Amino acid sequence: MLVNSKKKDHISKFFVWAALAILVLLAVKFIVQSQGTLDWGGRDPVTDPGSTPTAIRSSLYTEDLISLEKNKIYKEGNLSLYLNNELGTPTLLVVYSDSISDLQRNGRFLVFLYLKDPSKWRNINAKWDHILLTKEQLTPTKKIINDTTRYLFKFGLDHPYFSIDNLDELEFVRHTRELGRFEDIKVSPDDLSYKYDISNTLGKLRISMKASQFTKIANKRGEALKSGILITSDDDLVNARIRTEGKNNIPAKIRLKGDWTDHLDHPSKWSYRIMPEGEETIFRMRKFSLQHPKSRNYLWEWLFNKVVKDNGLVGLRYDFLNVDLKIVDKDSTIPMGIMAMEESFDKILIENNRRREGLILGFDESAIWDERKQVMDLNLNYPEDVDLPKAGELPVKVYNENKSLRSPVLSRQFEVAKNLFLGLRDGELELSEAFDVDKLTRYIALSNLFGGQHGLHIENIRIYYNPVTNKLEPVSFDSNSGYELKLLNEYPIGIHDDLFREKLVANYELVSSEKFIDEIVRKYEDELNELSLNLTGEFNDAALDFGVLQHNANFIKKKIHPANLVRSSLLSYGQDSMEIELMNISDFPVVIEDLVLENKKSLNKNKKTLIIGPRDTANFKFQLKRSFNNAFVSKKNKEGGFRYPKDLGKIRLSHHLLGSGAKKYSPIAAFNSNLDEDAISAMQLRTNFGDFDFIIPDEKAKILTFKKGSHSIDRVVHIPSDYIIEIEAGFELNLRNNASIISYSPWLARGTKDEPIRFFSEDSTGGGIFISSPEQKSVLTHTYFTNLSVPETNYWSLSGSVNFNETTVELSNCIFEKNRSEDALNIIRSDFMMDSIQFKSTYSDAFDGDFVKGRITNSVFTDSGNDGIDISGSDITVQNITIVNPSDKGMSAGEGSTISGNAIEIRDGEIGLVSKDLSRITISDIAILNTRLAISCFQKKSEYGPGLIDLKDVRFSGNEVSYLIEPNSDLIIDNKLILEKTEGVIEKMYGNEYGKSSQ
Repeated sequence: MLVNSKKKDHISKFFVWAALAILVLLAVKFIVQSQGTLDWGGRDPVTDPGSTPTAIRSSLYTEDLISLEKNKIYKEGNLSLYLNNELGTPTLLVVYSDSISDLQRNGRFLVFLYLKDPSKWRNINAKWDHILLTKEQLTPTKKIINDTTRYLFKFGLDHPYFSIDNLDELEFVRHTRELGRFEDIKVSPDDLSYKYDISNTLGKLRISMKASQFTKIANKRGEALKSGILITSDDDLVNARIRTEGKNNIPAKIRLKGDWTDHLDHPSKWSYRIMPEGEETIFRMRKFSLQHPKSRNYLWEWLFNKVVKDNGLVGLRYDFLNVDLKIVDKDSTIPMGIMAMEESFDKILIENNRRREGLILGFDESAIWDERKQVMDLNLNYPEDVDLPKAGELPVKVYNENKSLRSPVLSRQFEVAKNLFLGLRDGELELSEAFDVDKLTRYIALSNLFGGQHGLHIENIRIYYNPVTNKLEPVSFDSNSGYELKLLNEYPIGIHDDLFREKLVANYELVSSEKFIDEIVRKYEDELNELSLNLTGEFNDAALDFGVLQHNANFIKKKIHPANLVRSSLLSYGQDSMEIELMNISDFPVVIEDLVLENKKSLNKNKKTLIIGPRDTANFKFQLKRSFNNAFVSKKNKEGGFRYPKDLGKIRLSHHLLGSGAKKYSPIAAFNSNLDEDAISAMQLRTNFGDFDFIIPDEKAKILTFKKGSHSIDRVVHIPSDYIIEIEAGFELNLRNNASIISYSPWLARGTKDEPIRFFSEDSTGGGIFISSPEQKSVLTHTYFTNLSVPETNYWSLSGSVNFNETTVELSNCIFEKNRSEDALNIIRSDFMMDSIQFKSTYSDAFDGDFVKGRITNSVFTDSGNDGIDISGSDITVQNITIVNPSDKGMSAGEGSTISGNAIEIRDGEIGLVSKDLSRITISDIAILNTRLAISCFQKKSEYGPGLIDLKDVRFSGNEVSYLIEPNSDLIIDNKLILEKTEGVIEKMYGNEYGKSSQ
C-alpha cells in the first residue's frame, strides 16, 4: 500500500508540474506578443546598429513631484497624498511634513479602492465592490525638499483586479488595533484627476535577442521549474545584444543563472548571467549577473558591498537598473522592471579593488546541486533525504581556469593558493597561517553585523590569493544581509587558532561600536534614501531599516562581552601558591592575568598569563607574594593570615577576552567542579631572527639592531611585527643562495655619506627585501641596494628587489643599482616620500608604484631597462627629476593615476611621457630631449578611458616624433590644445614601433 500510495502521489505531482510548465510557456508567449516596445529615446540598437542611445532620466520624480505638487490628491495639516502610476504600478505616496509622531510612523496603512467598473472583481468576490489593501508597517524615507523635512511612505497599490484608470474613489486610513482609526481620508472622483506616469532615476539596460534564442531560455526555465533546481552549462548560452546608456549593440553571451528557482519564479524577472564577447565591457565589467532585487534582499547587498570596500576588503560592484528584453524578430518587448546587477569574478574585479592580479578560488558546489536535484526528481523528501558531500569532499574551483592554468605566473600562484585552500579545507592549516587574518576577521565581523550569514556558507565562500602578500583574502559574495542575528556565524573551514580569534574579537568590538555604525549611516544615508525611493516604487518591502545593524551590534556585544567569561574554583592553596581550576564559558579565548583583591591590588608574583580556549578548561598555579597573608586581617583579633573559605570571597580573578582590552574580575568558588584539565597551549611565534649574530634583540624595548660591519646570509630572514628594526651606519649585508629579508616591522636605516648602509649580492645569487604592513613609518637614508633579485619562498615571489607594502616610507640619498628584477623599487598601497635618490642600470623598471600616494624630488634615473617611473592607480608629485636613457618610457601613468610637478628633464631614451587609461599628467618646466617619441596618450584597457597630458614651459629638442595622441585623448601645451590626433596609437606602442614589448 505504501509503494502504491507514493507512486500515485508521484504521478499526481508530475501532472501538476506539467500543467505549470504549460501555463508558464503560455504566459511567456502572451507577454512577448502583447507587450509594446518601450521608448528608449531613439532607434532600436539591434535593427539599427548605427543609432546612438540617448541618456534617459526622469524629468519628474519625487522631489519635483512634491515641489510642483504634481499628482497631489489630498492635503490637510502636515499630511499630503500623491497618486502615481509608477512603472506601471499604481502607487500612493504618503507625505508628512515638518515632523512625524510615533503613531504616524508605526501605525497600520489601509487603502480602500472603489472601482468604476467592479464586474470582473465581483466575478470572484460576490460581496464587495471595493478592494482593500493593507500594510502592517512601512518604513519612512526622510528627505529635505524646499527647506522642509518630509517623511515619505510608498504604498504600492498592486492588485490583479485593479488599474488606476478604473479607480472611482479612494479611502486612506491609518489604524491601530488599540485606538482604531486615527486618520481617515476619502478622496472623491474630482480629486483623482492627477494621473501622471512616474519613472525613476535608475539607469537602463536592454537585452535584445531573437525569438528562437528566447524560446531556448524559456524552455530551460520550464525544466528548472519542473525539477525545482536550475543546473546550467555552456550549452545553455545564447547570443544577445546589450544596450546601455553609453554603449550600444554590444554582442554578448547570456544564460539563466541561479540554483534554486526563486531566481525564475517571477513571470518576467528571471536571473541572467551576461558575458560581453571579446574585450568588450559593460559598466566596466566583463561579466555580471542580473537578478530580482529580492534575491539579495534589495538594498542590503548594495550597502554590504560598499562597507566591505570601505574596510579595505574585496567587494563586488552591485547596483540597480531598469531592464527590458526585446525580441527583435517579433518587435516585442518584455519589461523586466528594476533588476539588481552584480559583478562576477575575474581580473577586472580584482583590479577594481586595487589589488595585484591574482587567482579567485572557491569550492565546486556542483555535486551539492546534483544531489539536491536528484532527490527532488525522485520525489523524495527534501531536505531529509539529501546526502550532501562533506567539506573535505568538495574539490577546489579556480575562476577563469583556462587563463589561470595557461599562464606561467598564475599557474605558479595556483600551486600555492590551491595548497593553502586544501590545507584549510582538510583542517591541516590554521586560519592565520593561510589568510591575511586582519582582513578575514574584519569580513567575518561585518558579515555578522549585517546578518549576512549566507555569505559564510561553505558553497558561497570566495577567496582571492594575493600574490604580493602570499596570503588569502575573503571576497564578498551573496551575503543576503539584512536579518537579525540568532547566533554568531563562523568561517566554515580552517583551524580557528588563537591569533585568528584575537583579531576576530578586536574586529567585533570595532564593527559593533556606535561610532562605526554612525559612520555607515552618515556616509550612505542620502544614497540609500534615493535608492529606496526608486525601489519602493516597484517593491513595497525594499526599504532598509538601520535598526537591524543596531540589533546585530548589540547581539555581538553580548556575545563578546557576556556577563561572565570564566568560572573558577580553588583546587589547593599553601603559604606560597594557590592552584585554580578554570573553565572558559565563552565562545572566545580568555587571557587569565592575575589574582587580585577587591581593590585590584595584585596578590601573586608570577605575571605569566594563561590563554584558555573557548569552552575549554585548565588548571593554573599562582605563585603568591610573601605579603599574601598580610593582605587578610581579622577584624575580630586583628591578626593576619588567609582563612579558608571566608577570605577566598575577597579574591578576584583578573581576565579578559583575547583581543579585547576590557578587563573582568570574577570570584573564585571554594570547591572544584572536576572539569577536564586539558588546556590549549599558546601560539608560538614563528621567527628566526635569533639565528643571526648581526641582529641584536632588545626584547624589553622591542628593538632589533642590525649592528655595523660586514655580514652575509644564505637563507631567508623572517622578522615578525611589533618590533622596530634599527640599522647602524656602516652595516653591510651580502645576500647569497636566494637569501632575502621578509619583515613585518618598520625599518630605521640611517646611513651617512661616509658610512652608508649596503645590501648587495656579490655573486648575483641573492634575493631581495620585503617590508609589509607596519603601522609605523620606515625611514631609510644613505642606503644602497645593489645587484639584488627578488624576495621569494617556494612559489611566492614579488616583482621588486626592494618592496614596501601597506605602510609609510621615507627614502633619502639612497641608491638602487644593477638590480635584477622587474622593479628595482616597488611600493604598493602605501604613502611615500623620496628625495635625492639614484637609480642606475636597472634590469627593468626603476620605480613602480601601485595604488600609492607620494612625492619624488631631486632624483636621477639612469639607464633603466624599461621605465624610469611607472605608476598605476596612484597619485604622485615630482620635482627636479632627471631621467636618462630609459629603454622604454621615462614616466608612465596608468589606470586612473595622476602625476603633477615641475623641473623635469627626460633625455636620450625611447619614449618620454605616457598617460593612459584615465590618467592625467600635469607638469611645468619640462625638457624632453633626443628621444624617439616624446609624448603619447591613449587608452589601453577597455574598462578605463583616455589619457591626458597638460604641459607648460616645454622644451623639445632632437626628438624623432613629438607626440602620438589618440582621438579621445588630449595633449595641452602652454594652454593650447593639440588638435593633431593619430588613430591606433596603442598599436604602435609596446615594441611594435616604439618602446619595449610588454610580453
